[in-house]
Amino acid sequence: MNHLAHLLLSGNNDQLLLGGFLGDFVKGLQIGVRPVAIEQGIRLHRAIDAYTDQHPSVTACRLALPNNLRRVSGIVTDIAFDHFLAKSFTRYHPQSLQQFDQSAFERLLKPKHLDFFPEQALLTCQRMRDFKSLFRTQDEDFIARSLTHIGRRLRGGERFFNSETIPEINAALPFIQASFPKFFACLRGFVDNWITNDDRATGPVANEAPHRG
Repeated sequence: MNHLAHLLLSGNNDQLLLGGFLGDFVKGLQIGVRPVAIEQGIRLHRAIDAYTDQHPSVTACRLALPNNLRRVSGIVTDIAFDHFLAKSFTRYHPQSLQQFDQSAFERLLKPKHLDFFPEQALLTCQRMRDFKSLFRTQDEDFIARSLTHIGRRLRGGERFFNSETIPEINAALPFIQASFPKFFACLRGFVDNWITNDDRATGPVANEAPHRG
């Protein structure tokens, strides 16, 4: 899953939300460098990614893509799932996507959170806020635009994401879209269970854990 899904699945806890965002930027074991709830959010991000990679519906979606794109099929499904989540956002959240975009970045970029961001994560978060990235995930050209951008950044990526492969990817999108609601329902159930079990191991997630450092 990509940014929108990770932030949505973090729920109402600000530090869990921050950990969900930082999951792509922080590596290694979580050993108390950040407050408990932020580190829990980072672990949850990783658990969501692992669950998604192994889910049969996701495997079927990846197999629906052309054989020459199998190496990057996980990137395609992550981007596509976020787009389909954005298109039906109010089915999964009481706020509109526009409201969620604004509130999520207000919560992430609270002054007391800034010390917990690695530099690149903070720059990315600020750019996403300014660009209204979560809101623009619903744009009709979001999937093609995102994959083309990734193709330019990824070493050798332009051979996977270009003017010839994008139409091939588009042909598989109806199947991926039809698979999304059932998969996302399973994912939400997994997240609920994960948080409950992780709370038992680490204690309840406090709404505002103390600042360290």
